[in-house]
Parts: sequence; structure tokens; C-alpha cells
Amino acid sequence: MTNNYGNVMAAMAGVAVLAAASVATATAAQEARPAPAAASCGTSVDPNTHIPSGRRHTGPAVRIGGATIQVRFGNARAGAPYYAWAVISGARKGDTVSLEWDVDHGSWADFGVCSGTVHSGGKQNTRAVKYVHGRGWHLEAQACGRHAGRRLCTAYWP
Repeated sequence: MTNNYGNVMAAMAGVAVLAAASVATATAAQEARPAPAAASCGTSVDPNTHIPSGRRHTGPAVRIGGATIQVRFGNARAGAPYYAWAVISGARKGDTVSLEWDVDHGSWADFGVCSGTVHSGGKQNTRAVKYVHGRGWHLEAQACGRHAGRRLCTAYWP
């Protein structure tokens, strides 16, 4: 019996060591992850006022009928952080556009969506989220739009 008791105690000690290692690994992974880029556009900016037209660039695009949906990106000045947003043009009142983004880091992901609805003029953009990156992780964004009863999304940027 003493031998079985010793085996049980050794097995329990092994389980405790594995549990402690799992907690330490999970804690380290939690600490290594970046701060969220935005919570569904939370800390976003208006690209129309924040990003000068000469500093705006076009990323992936897709067409639905006469409308174009695209990812746009840019920064306020050289060396400033980049932002990404989505735009729909050639659209009709009621059409929608959204920037769907995620930040992957190991086994976790941070997701968000910024969206806008065309009210007039045939063009609408979303708010812009800050591009974040680090060792082995970065924000990826795609533009999605609904026009003429169809919804399509661009490839991811970058």
C-alpha cells in the first residue's frame, strides 16, 4: 500500500507541475499580445480629416456591378502611424461598406468591424483604424460592401 500511495502522490505532483506550467505559459502569452487596435472602431479616426489626400493609398479592391469597394490606407505625415479604412464608390443610397480587421498573435485573435451606409453622393467610407504590428503579428484588414443585393469582400491588406 505504501508503494501505491507514493505513486499516487508522485502522479499528483506531476499534474500540479503541468498545471503550473500551463498557467505560466498562458500568462506569458497573454502578456506578449498587443493592446487591441480598436474595439469595433472604438479609437478610430475620420480619414477625411486626419489623412491628407496626398498621403492616401489604395489597397485591394473588388467590383459589384457599378460599385467599387476598396481598402484605403495612409498616414497624416511621413513617419506617422498608418491607418486603414474601407470605401465604396459608385454606390446607391442604402448600400453599405465595412472594414473588417483582425490581429492574429499565436492562438488568439482580436477582431473588429467599422461600417458605414451611403446616404447620398454614391460614395462612403468607414472610420480608419490604426495599423498595429509587432514581432510575428500585425493587423490585417479587408473591405466588404453590399450593392445591388450582393455582398463581396476584397483580399486582405497588407
